This record gives sequence, C-alpha cells and structure tokens, in this order.
Amino acid sequence: MATTAPETAPSSQTSTNGPLTDTFSEYVHRIMNKWKVPGMSLAVVDGEDTYAAGYGYATLPDTPATPDTLWLGGSTAKAHVAAALAIIIDDKKFPSLSNGWATTMSSLIANDFILQDEWATDHITLEDVICHRTGLPRHDKASSGTINGQKTSPKDITRNLRNLRLASEPRVSFSYCNTMYVALGYAIETATGRTLDDLCREKIWGPLGMTSTYLDADNAEKSAHKVASGYYWDKAAEKYCQVPRVDVGELGAAGAIISTASDYAKWIKCLLHRAEPLSPAVHKDIKAPRMIGTTEPMAGVDISLYALGWVRTMYQGHVLYTHAGGLDAAGAQIFWLPDVRFGAVAFANTAMTSNAAGEEVIFRLIDEKLGIPDSQRFDFGTKWTFMIEHMTGDVKDTKRRLFPDHPEPPEPSSIKTSELTGTYHDAGYGGFSLREETHPENLDETILVADRDNMTWRYQFQLHHVSGNDWVVYVKTPRNPTFMNEFHPGKVLTGARGEVVGLEIKWTSRMGGASEGTTIFEKTNM
Repeated sequence: MATTAPETAPSSQTSTNGPLTDTFSEYVHRIMNKWKVPGMSLAVVDGEDTYAAGYGYATLPDTPATPDTLWLGGSTAKAHVAAALAIIIDDKKFPSLSNGWATTMSSLIANDFILQDEWATDHITLEDVICHRTGLPRHDKASSGTINGQKTSPKDITRNLRNLRLASEPRVSFSYCNTMYVALGYAIETATGRTLDDLCREKIWGPLGMTSTYLDADNAEKSAHKVASGYYWDKAAEKYCQVPRVDVGELGAAGAIISTASDYAKWIKCLLHRAEPLSPAVHKDIKAPRMIGTTEPMAGVDISLYALGWVRTMYQGHVLYTHAGGLDAAGAQIFWLPDVRFGAVAFANTAMTSNAAGEEVIFRLIDEKLGIPDSQRFDFGTKWTFMIEHMTGDVKDTKRRLFPDHPEPPEPSSIKTSELTGTYHDAGYGGFSLREETHPENLDETILVADRDNMTWRYQFQLHHVSGNDWVVYVKTPRNPTFMNEFHPGKVLTGARGEVVGLEIKWTSRMGGASEGTTIFEKTNM
C-alpha cells in the first residue's frame, strides 16, 4: 500500500497546551515532514502537569494520531521489565530470587541457559544481563520469528544461546544484547510462574492507571484504541508505503511493548516524583548505573552509563535518563531529567527517522525548559542525518571496502553460480535456500538471493561476486528497504573435490558494538 504525503496533517491536544503551543505544533510538523514521518504522539510531564498531543496520522490516509493511539515501543520495554523485577526482588517473596541481582541465570533456567563458555553459563547474573555486560554481542539476525512453521517463543530464543558466539569475557565491556533480555524475561516468568504482561500490570501499570499498555499483542488488538500502522518513505515515488505489522512477541522483555503517549506520561511522572508503586529503594535501584556504555562525550551528551533499562548521561549540566525503541516501522524516544522533574516521550511510525524526529522535538522542549540559548543548543538533526546514512544508506565501492586487496581485474569464480544454489544451515542462525537471480541493475550479472522470512526481522541475503571465492553478502529488508542495509564479507568454502561445502560470513556492524564474529553455514544438499 502506497500513499502520497498529505498536504496538511491534523494535530490533537489533551489537557491545557503548556509547552505544546500552536507554534510548537508547526515546528513538530516541519520536523515530521523533514524526516518523512506520517504520525507522532507526544507527551510531556513538567512537575505536576502533563500535556499530550498527536500530530499527523497513525494510519494513512485519514486516521489521526492522538495521545491514546497505540504504538510499538520496542526497547523501551526494557525499563518496565527491569522495574518489575526490581520490585519483585525488593519484595523478597520468591526464594529462587533470594540472592537478588546476584541470582544466576542458570539457577533459574538451568536446562535452557547454556552458553559456549562454561564459566559464563554458571556465573552470569540477572544484573549482568540487565546492564548488557554478559559478553554476548547483538546477534539480532539470529532471532527467529518461526521455527518449523510454529511461532518462536522466548524459551526457543533462550535455548539458541548455546549456538551463539561470545565476543568477550563477562563483565569486561558493554555489549548491548536484545537476545539476553529475551532470556531474562523467560527467566523471570519461570521464577514467578507469571507472564511478563501480568507481572508488569500488577506491579506497575495497574497501580499507575496505565490501562493501554501491553506486552501481549493479542491483548493490544482487543483494546478500544487502534495500533498505529508503520510506513517508510519511497523517495523515488514520493509516497509512503505501508509496512506489514508482524507480531514480535518472541522479543518479550527486549522489545515487545505496545503503549500510548498518555500511559507513558504516567510512567514518566512516577519516575520523576519517586512515587508509588515503586518504593524509595526501587527508585534508587533502577537509576543506579551498573556499566559504562560510552567513554567519550558525543552527540550533545556526556559519557553514558547503563542502569536498569535506562541510559544515564548528562545534558547541559543535568542528569538525563533516556532510552530508545526501534522496530522495522516504529520508533520511540523517552527522556527524563529528575532534578527539574521534566520528561517527555515521542512515538512515531517509521524506522529510525521516527527516532530522529522524536529526539529533535523532545530536545527542543528540554532546551526550552532549561533556558538554553539558541547558540548553545546541539544540532540533533545533523547527528541523526549522519547516523541514518551511516547505518542504512547505500555505500559506494562496497567490494573495495570489504576486500581492499582483491585483484584487478577480478579472478573468475572457480565454481559455477548454479552450483552455489541450494540449502545452507547453521545451528545458531538457522537455514536458508540460495537461488539465482539477475542483478536488478546489471542484466549481465547473476546474483544469489535467500529470503529469510522466518526470522524476526524478515531480511534477505543478496550475494554479489567479488573475485575468486569471495562474495559481498548484503542484508536487506524488502518489506522496508530503509530499515536494514548491511554488507558483510563472504567466502564460498569448497571440499577436497572442489565441491561447495559451505558459506562463511564474517559479520561486520554499521551499528557499532562488539563483533558477532564469523558464521559458517554448511551446505546441506551436496
């Protein structure tokens, strides 16, 4: 479904305007148009006062975004699950959690939590997982949505940890990892005998009156409020294209939350005022830094530390807590400054550009609150332009970047392209089937393509020949070509008789973080 951008977009307000004035609304619409974001919901907490508004469209062509629109919140789920666990630990009602944050994962889910290092398996704790210091890199492309046609569960993803490479020793460096958070959620459910949705509702959402927040997509679909649709902007056609929404329930604690700006305002207000249902001890606990995230100031903020599902940093001399959430057609940004009791959240319905727009809009509000002169304000738009281009933009001369020493002219492959077709498999990253296709931009060139529709992110491999047995392995997301655009060096492996026995991919990262290493997919049909 493709829709041209509306000439005018609506705005909806609740409460008195506060900082969300007509002038500010015009600014928001300019930012949304710049980033090609069709809809946004925004909520602001300033002391005792709450303001909320919707801008543009939750679903094109005519369903407006409102403060009560349901949005996919991605990794902002982490702070909710972490706070619920902090409450449970503080309550001291579960013997299996009597060691608090020092409780080992293996003591809760021994048969399922197995890593490639025995010491790590035995010693990684709840705290190690919750602040991303386990040594396991992202491995997001190993996350499956279905296994043998059945919906993947958090338990399935946890059991796959044994097949995934560690990048470092535990507690040595910060390594953001959604997969470990999935395992954390599964461990919590096992220890308590309750679903994460039930626990968060009992411990946090219910007491705060957050009646439109879910970690269960089925329950969200039953809500009186509608879930926003996701889009990407097709530059060539100058149209928004709808991205089919998929259930990412397998992400669990890592990123399966669905909520509204109105509900998140209640969450922010609780955090700012150190209010119930969180005890003073829990409020202190969730804000306490556990791990160094970045060691140099960057992008307008100081070094970052990771607490319980929160990044802690400094902005213009004030402590700032923040976290982003991002999916293949949704973005969320949440910020709160405890010393001035000010916070805000923005939800929107594109990949990455939603985060860019949300951050620009919220920092405009923060700067106004703090009275920062225009000359001292950081240009967050330029930061995001660079980041998005770096992570998803087309890269010229990819072959030369990945294989700087390949000969010119390139050596022909010793193997016919047709001999590379067939099925490949790795225990951690699963299986796929390679097929031949004509290069879309060069009709004289044949490439190899594999669809990975069973994975969480529904991506596709595209293999382009470089020289000899070397190939560039592109990773793209056809459902939303603006979401993922990666490239990795690949090598075809051959046996003693020259037959194809596997495909080696050396994972590189445009997002930064620890290397995921090398995966060898064995050819299963010789």
